[in-house]
Amino acid sequence: MIEKLSGPASSGQYEEIIFDLPGPWKTGKWNYVIFTKKDDTQWCGCFREQDNPSFEIAELPEKNIACIISGGHGYIVDVENKKKIKSLSIERITDVLADEKEGIFYIARWYDLHYVDNNLAEVPIALSFAADGILFKSANNRSVNLEVTEIGAELSINNNYYLDLDKKGVLEQGHNFLSKFLKWIRKN
Repeated sequence: MIEKLSGPASSGQYEEIIFDLPGPWKTGKWNYVIFTKKDDTQWCGCFREQDNPSFEIAELPEKNIACIISGGHGYIVDVENKKKIKSLSIERITDVLADEKEGIFYIARWYDLHYVDNNLAEVPIALSFAADGILFKSANNRSVNLEVTEIGAELSINNNYYLDLDKKGVLEQGHNFLSKFLKWIRKN
């Protein structure tokens, strides 16, 4: 289990493990996460922010790994061994989502989406729109609604897209209904 803290833990309360970025640093800000191992012992991860205020967490308990987004930088952490497995090469991350069924993480940035597969490769997801902001919103079964700030004459918020976790792709709301309707018309 993982839990965000709003500030540093009390000194000596937990074993603290520091996850830093190579310098020079853009900020001196840190984010803190409490990790609970299988034996119920807890430790605190201290994650340096990179260059924006995003602080998001997601966990794959079956794999004992977590993805921590601290200031736009992504860390994949082994919860049991208290070690960084990987720093994501994708930067300026705004959101993260765990798909426990597939055992993968989805990553949102201002302008695109990726998923981190079982081999920890960062795979881009094709988009049919230009964005200046993408966030994961409510989940419904195997789909996750997206909040997309679209680029145009004026920036506008669009909630008509969703991430299909089975297809690993983004679809527009009503897509399934339209597909079924068109198949029905062709049959009749």
